[in-house]
Parts: sequence; structure tokens; C-alpha cells
Amino acid sequence: MSGRNERLVTRVGGMALANPVICGSGEAVATENGIRAALRAGVAGVVGKSVNEQPAAARQLDRADYIGLDAGGSPVPWGAEATSLFNRSGLSQRETADWFAALAAIDAEAAASGRFVAASLVLGGAEGAVMIAGMAYAAGLRVFELNVGAPHASEATPGAIANETDPAALRGLVERVRAVTPGMQLWVKLTGLSSNLPAQALAARDGGADAVVMMGRFMALVPDLDSFAPVLGTSAAYGGNWAVPIVCRFLALSRRAVGKGFPLLGTNGVRTGADVMRMALCGASAIEATSAVMHGGFAALSDIIAELDHELASRGVRYADIIGRTADVLGAYSDVAERPGHWLGFVPPETRETGA
Repeated sequence: MSGRNERLVTRVGGMALANPVICGSGEAVATENGIRAALRAGVAGVVGKSVNEQPAAARQLDRADYIGLDAGGSPVPWGAEATSLFNRSGLSQRETADWFAALAAIDAEAAASGRFVAASLVLGGAEGAVMIAGMAYAAGLRVFELNVGAPHASEATPGAIANETDPAALRGLVERVRAVTPGMQLWVKLTGLSSNLPAQALAARDGGADAVVMMGRFMALVPDLDSFAPVLGTSAAYGGNWAVPIVCRFLALSRRAVGKGFPLLGTNGVRTGADVMRMALCGASAIEATSAVMHGGFAALSDIIAELDHELASRGVRYADIIGRTADVLGAYSDVAERPGHWLGFVPPETRETGA
């Protein structure tokens, strides 16, 4: 990483990264050209489009659809300014061994400049996860992301995609995947559709994960106010910049559960360098950005990196030095001093009037 910007350097497990911005798995990086474009944008790494062992999960890509939503929740034309991404998705239709060989070839090139390309699996079943993790290891890839929380699981063809939210079962699954990926970076991505993320993060750590990524998007339903029909015809995955504070809270709580030394990665809603900085303050050693690329192309990644550098430089701090600083001073309601009557300053005048 010669000529690297020391302000941006971070670490995830045993990997030193030139900056904390990673292009997350998605349709934009479903081809070699897309992955190379993401790397040219300056990211520290790319997580290639996910696979699993279920043909139905790959066929779901043929039913995929996408729309942006504005701040009021209304659909906007694709390519217009959007606050959120609302979409159906499916998995890669490439033959897994061929896809992993392609990823490994680009990963070998990326290693020369201190970057990486990772394989990703969206959970279908435990046996398939172990088999495919072994294929990624055999291909020579250095990073494997085990996604146990894809939001589409509840709507996809039964059996195509699964979520694992039980900590004990998750630990057992991670242990099995860890056993076939010795020496490989194993990252576990958790769902956003659960309130027990800290327990899941701890289970993943104890199962042998090198890092935990949180959190997947939410499932939502958007009614069209003119036709009264569901936008896109179905429920779909929903995420956007509004989700950053939600992710930040779970990062902070998970940091308490797993300890300050265990790497967490933030994802869901990152659009700006300020978003990255907020996630860092809550415990993220790095972030994954996906929707930003769908909305703004790969240049969005370059913009995020440049904006982050500006945010850090303007405060005279390095990224590595701010990780967890907000999380580590997060208080509870019971820690706040009592201020009787303070609430009256935030209600309409009528509420404060005395008498009947």
C-alpha cells in the first residue's frame, strides 16, 4: 500500500486496509467488469455477487426489480435523486466454481495493491454453506462472507434463502464453515430483521468468525397512492440513509458484547463520508456500500472516500483513532440527570395551559 493516506488506514482482523470503504455484494458487482470498476474507484475491497446451492435462489434474479424512493417514501424514476432503495433481488446465475475462479484471479491482482476481492454466500442451508465455503477456500480466495441475514428470505421461493437468528445455531454453523476455511478471513453478515444482533455477533465470534457485518436491510411494503397497488407488486427489501442511526446503535451494542478488539463492519444506508465516520464512531472498523453504487454508479464510492478524508482532515483525526469513541461513552436512560418539567419545552402551548 505504497503512497497510502495514513488518515484512512484501518484493519479488519488480520487484514490491513488502505481505507475503510468496501463495495458490498450486489448486482453492480455480478461481473468481472463491475468488480474491476469498483476497484478502480479506490475501495479497499469488493464483495462479489452472492451465490448459494439453491437453483431457485439464482432464478429469483429473473424476477428482480428496483426502484428508488424519495424522502417522503414516494417512487422516483430510476437514476433520479433517491433516499432509499426498494427492490427484489436474486443470487448469481454463474456456475459457482467458475465464478469463484474469476473472483480469485482478480483478488490475486488486487493483492498487489493491498486490496481484496471476496466471495459471498447467502445462506440456503447449512450443508450448502459448508460445501460452498470449501469451494471458495479451494479457489484461493482470501475472504469469505457468510450472509445469514438476507432480507429476501421471507418472500423468496421456500427453501431458496434462509435467515439464521438463533445464536446457538449460528455459532454451530460458523464453526462448521470455519473448519473448511482455515486461515481464510471469515466474515458473518447479520440480518436487520432481528433485535438480538449483539447475541448473534457474539455467537459468530465464538464460532470462529474474524469479523461481523451488520446489518441487512428491512422488508417493507410501499402502496402506490394512484393505483393503490403495491409498488413492484410485492413486498421488497428496503434500505436507505435513514437507516444509518439504526445501524449505529446496533454496532455500539454489539461492540459491548464482543469486545473492543473484535472487528465490526457497518452496512445499510451509507451515502456519504459523514455516514462512514458515524459508523466508525459506533464501532465499525470498515463499512460496505452497495445501494449507493446502484443509485450513483461506482463514482459514488470515490466520492464517499474523498468525503471521509475531508471529514477526518477537518477534525485532525485518523480513522483508526475514532473507532468506537461514541459507542464507548454511550449511556442508558438511567444515567441521565433528572430535569423535572424539561419536557414542557417541547409541546404545544395548549398542553402547558392550566385548568380544564
